[in-house]
Amino acid sequence: SLVSQGGRDLALGSPCPGWRRQRGAVRGALARAGGRLGPLLWLQGRELCEELRSHGEAPLDPFEVFTFHTCSTIARLLFGDLVPPPGELRAFSRCLGELLQVWGHSSVRALDLLPPLRALPNPGLRKLLRLVQHRDTFVEAQIRRHQVGTPQHVSSLCQECPSPPPDTVLAALLGRDPGARGGPLSPPRLHMALVDLFIGGTETTAAALGWAVAFLLHRPELQVRLRAELEWAQGPPGPGDMGRLPLLQATVSETLRLRPPAPLALPHCALRHTSLGGLPVVAGTVLVPNLLAAQQDPDIWQHPEAFLP
Repeated sequence: SLVSQGGRDLALGSPCPGWRRQRGAVRGALARAGGRLGPLLWLQGRELCEELRSHGEAPLDPFEVFTFHTCSTIARLLFGDLVPPPGELRAFSRCLGELLQVWGHSSVRALDLLPPLRALPNPGLRKLLRLVQHRDTFVEAQIRRHQVGTPQHVSSLCQECPSPPPDTVLAALLGRDPGARGGPLSPPRLHMALVDLFIGGTETTAAALGWAVAFLLHRPELQVRLRAELEWAQGPPGPGDMGRLPLLQATVSETLRLRPPAPLALPHCALRHTSLGGLPVVAGTVLVPNLLAAQQDPDIWQHPEAFLP
């Protein structure tokens, strides 16, 4: 509740009517904006390569670079031409990374189980609340920009933008998209929907990219084969071309198998009495799938800990 405005997020919210409507609105908005994803990925990929080249042979933390460019891609999909300037966006991406780290500390997670502990001095809690305030201030500023339609203090790409772009995820969630159904979400659910899209897409994608680079560093022959596959493809590959890039697809899948961004899946609550794998599951039971164990099960994988695309 400390980070979700009273449980109004998609990831951990209760399956009430408001949550179902929020989920449906977000899925519909993403589907309607999906046509813009290909050009955005191409643009962001080019900017990512330019930044990596700018470091030359100097050491760098690729995870931080991947985090920023993933966050930037999501921001462009959500906000269109009203995307905030790079400096503001980079500070926000760092805030998200720190927030997830602090939220994972046992001293903070225990507060959900024992709320009275919030009255005691807790440096972790103070830092968490400060990061949540930074996060919420950023998100609220983007919502206001779309509501007012003033392109001031945004990136140079949008200085000629006369009004909020209608084909963005945020425009659909605000009810500005004429093809969207159901009208705008309530302010807390709109706010947390945007937060979930950033958190759910930024750290996970950046972690997967980081592990892929780490694995490929030890497999130069695989790097050569991947480059040959990409060069063999007719024209620049796009998001819909994974089917004709089997080695790249296998490399991505193997990376996610060995190092899933979330080793434990999101908790799921059983709505009725059922069974799973022959074991009874009582209604109200919370299930947490262990993805890492399943994806490295020696009964299924011959070499479960080896990187073999």
